[in-house]
Amino acid sequence: MEENQIIIYQTEDGQTQIDVRLENDTVWLTQAQMAELFQTDRTSIVRHINNIYKIEELDRKATCAKIAQVQIEGKRRVKRIIPYFNLDVIISVGYRVNSKRGVKFRQWASRILKDYLVKGYAVNERIRKEQIGELRQLVGMLGHTIQSQPLLSNDETNALFEVVSDYTYALDTLDNYDYERLTIEKTTQEEPFHATYENAMAEIRKLREKFIVNEQR
Repeated sequence: MEENQIIIYQTEDGQTQIDVRLENDTVWLTQAQMAELFQTDRTSIVRHINNIYKIEELDRKATCAKIAQVQIEGKRRVKRIIPYFNLDVIISVGYRVNSKRGVKFRQWASRILKDYLVKGYAVNERIRKEQIGELRQLVGMLGHTIQSQPLLSNDETNALFEVVSDYTYALDTLDNYDYERLTIEKTTQEEPFHATYENAMAEIRKLREKFIVNEQR
């Protein structure tokens, strides 16, 4: 998909249609578009975004871009600088919004997260080193967001965070094995773990089976 491209996003119920900006390998929405997406008022969106930056959950410079747009105001054409926010902000806001569409978004995000962890990226010999780094950053961000949201029930939060934590551990294990840093931890004597490729992958497959069990609950 081309950079700096505008596409039209429409919700499943057909009630909301939004022009989505694609740039720098992510999607960007304005505060007004997020309000429309989550069926809430713009003031709530602004408050959630300010809180996200206040607690330093996300970095403003990395997730917010100001783009010049020409708007028609009465009979005048006025150039305005409009802030756009990337997918990281959209996800974080979606976990905070208290609306029916916000609930649907959280259900969708939870399902996508589980599918992604279990099916989307198989941890095997074909995965590239840079993918491991990207995955670790993603699951870390999602784990932090999930754990900090009061709108999720304790059971929901604990189950999702357990999956994210275990998956991050699996990524670290594979990464350490690739760089020959794999060791046995929490023992009385530090000793290198002389793992073979086969038994390292066997342990990772056990974790994958655990993810599948969690998904089926």
